[in-house]
Amino acid sequence: MNFESLGNIGDFIGGIGVIVTLAYLALQIRQNTIATKADSYQSVVALASEWSRDLSLNAEICDIMDRGARDYSSLDRVEELRFNLAMSSYFRNMENLHHKFISGNVDATVWQGWSNRTLAFIRAPGTSAWWDLNASAFSPAFRDFIALSEEPTEIPGAFGFDPRS
Repeated sequence: MNFESLGNIGDFIGGIGVIVTLAYLALQIRQNTIATKADSYQSVVALASEWSRDLSLNAEICDIMDRGARDYSSLDRVEELRFNLAMSSYFRNMENLHHKFISGNVDATVWQGWSNRTLAFIRAPGTSAWWDLNASAFSPAFRDFIALSEEPTEIPGAFGFDPRS
């Protein structure tokens, strides 16, 4: 065996090392992507859960949310401000989740449940009136989602009312 043969064997072993290294890196990137998606989704769920919990602990804001979703114009000035802040928070969270969905960080089956709730909520007369006044504060992609979506197939009640009534 001469030096040329040994060099060829070394090149071959080096090539195998490169392939193994690339396979390992691909696996690590895939695992990191999965973990990043899970963390991203978990952060949105935590925000939405915190929003719901905070509302549930305050009977006054629950009443404002219920009345505002039914008839936005029925709220007095302070109630309107509180409703605006709560709606901005809710829809900003959903805009964030929508962005994560369209960028591939939230699975379509998971997004479906959130989108159904959001679309049902936006169809309530008072919420719809609020959206008409505030939609420009949200991204074009999220506004398009709201505008172009069909009625949800299942309409979950929000704040204790059926938005169809």
